[in-house]
Amino acid sequence: MNNQSRGILAACNPQNVFGFFEDICAIPHGSGNEAAVAAYIEDFAKARGLYCHRDSVHNVFIRLPAAEGCENVPAVLLQGHTDMVCEKDVDSTHDFLNDGLDLFVEDGKIGARGTTLGGDNGVAVAMMLALLDQPPVKHPVIECLFTVSEETGLEGAHAFDPVVVGVMAKTMINLDSESEGNVTVGCAGGMRTDITLPACPETAEGVLVKISLSGFSGGHSGVEIHEGHTNAIKAMGRLLSAAWEVADWDLVSINGGGKDNAIPRDCTAVVLVRDVDDGQEAAKAFCRSILGEAEKLRKEPNIIPADKAFVCGADIIEPFVSAPTLGVEGTLGTVTLLTLARDGVLAMNAHVKGMVAYSRNLGIVKTVFGEDGTPAAVKFSFSTRSACESHLDDAERELERLAMICTGLGNNATHRARYPGWDYAPVSPVRDLWCETASEMLGQAPLVEAIHAGLECGILCAKMPGMDIISVGPDMWDIHTPRERLGIASTARVYEVLRRVITRMCEC
Repeated sequence: MNNQSRGILAACNPQNVFGFFEDICAIPHGSGNEAAVAAYIEDFAKARGLYCHRDSVHNVFIRLPAAEGCENVPAVLLQGHTDMVCEKDVDSTHDFLNDGLDLFVEDGKIGARGTTLGGDNGVAVAMMLALLDQPPVKHPVIECLFTVSEETGLEGAHAFDPVVVGVMAKTMINLDSESEGNVTVGCAGGMRTDITLPACPETAEGVLVKISLSGFSGGHSGVEIHEGHTNAIKAMGRLLSAAWEVADWDLVSINGGGKDNAIPRDCTAVVLVRDVDDGQEAAKAFCRSILGEAEKLRKEPNIIPADKAFVCGADIIEPFVSAPTLGVEGTLGTVTLLTLARDGVLAMNAHVKGMVAYSRNLGIVKTVFGEDGTPAAVKFSFSTRSACESHLDDAERELERLAMICTGLGNNATHRARYPGWDYAPVSPVRDLWCETASEMLGQAPLVEAIHAGLECGILCAKMPGMDIISVGPDMWDIHTPRERLGIASTARVYEVLRRVITRMCEC
C-alpha cells in the first residue's frame, strides 16, 4: 500500500473526520474492490464493541446504542457507499488496485494527484465513523450502513437485507450529495446497457493511422449531463463518419471512456487506409478530413468553453503494413452505432424548470481481441437515467433495435443494474428538521431539490417501506474526474449540522 499521503490532512478540522478520510484514501477501494475498506470498518466496530454485520458482498452495518436517557427515541440510519470511481489522467501511472491516493490540499480543498479523489463517497464513510467514534452527548440509536459498488449499479443496496440486521430506524440520512446548500429529496432511476458488435475480421494491406481525442472536460453523467459536456466517444464517431468517403479504410480498433457513468474525456481509434493506388496520399487525405472536422466541432456554438481546448491528433504510424481489421461490415456497424446512438439530455421535465427527465451516456467503447490478435468485437456501455419507469422501458427497446440495425444479427444488447427512482415525499419530518437546523447554524435555508443522478435511496426505501429519507453532503467539484475536489470548511459545516440534527432528535 502506498502511504505517501499520510499526514497530509493533519491540519484539517474536524480531525476525526479527516483522519478517517485519510485512512480510507490510503486503502484501494474502487468499485468491486471494497473488501479491504470493509475489513477496516469492521475492525473499527470490533475495537469499540459495536454490533457489526458484514455480508457476503462486503456491505457493512454497524449499530451504536442510544445515549443514556435517549433509549426511547426512534433510531436514525446513516448511509453512504465505500466504493469510488477510478479515473486518472492519461499520463498517470497510478494503480487503483494497489496504490493509495496521493492527496494534496490547495485553496481549502482536498484533491488527489492525477486521479479521482473518491470524496464521492469516502467523505460519508469518514463522517459515519467519526460519529460512531465520538457521538454527540445526546443521541438515539445510530445505525450506519456502508454499501458497496454504488458507482457500477447500486449493487450493494440491491444486495442489502435489512431483516438480517434488524434495522430499527424509520429515518434515514444518506450522505451521498455534493452540495452543502442543498437537501436532496428525490432522484432518477437508471440502468446500464451493453451492446456487443461482432467483428467481421479481414486482413488487409495499407497505411495505419491513429486518431486521438483528449482534453475534454468529462464529468458526472447524471448531475452534469445538462451542462453540455462533449462526449469524446460520440465526437470520435462524428470524425469517422465525416471521413467515410474520403478514403477506403477499415477500423483496426477503437477505445474510449473508463466508466459508463462518467462522460468520456478521451477516445482513440486506429484505422487502416487501404493501399489502393497511392495509400500514402489517401492516408494524408483521411488525416486532413479528421482534423478539419475536429476544427468545425471546436468552433460550433454548442461546444462549452471547457471543451474547446480539446486535442485532436491524426497521424500515420505505419506507412505500409498488413494488419487484421474489423472488416467492412464491422467498421460500418461500429461507425453507424456511434453516429445513431442518442447521447446526453433526451427529455426535460415539463413541470420542473431546468430539471432533466431522461438522459443517456455512452460511457465506454472497447475493442476486444482474440488470442491470435485479431479483432473479435467492439463493446459499448451506456448509462440511461430517468425517474420514469416507462422511459427506461423505452430505452431498452431503443438500444435493442439499435444493436439489431448495427449487427444485422439480432439483439446484441443486454441490460443490467436497473434501479428505481426515489419519489418526493410531501411530508418529511427529517427534511424539516435538517432545513431548520441548517438555517439556524449556517444562516441560510438550504435548497430542497430532486436530482437527475442515481442514489441508493430508491432501492433502500423499497426494502424498508415508510422510511423518511433525505440526502445531504458537503461541497464537491468535478466528481468522477481527476479534477475532483472536496471542500474542507464545507465538510466541517455539514458534519456539525449532522451532529446537531441527531442531538435534536432527542430534544423533540
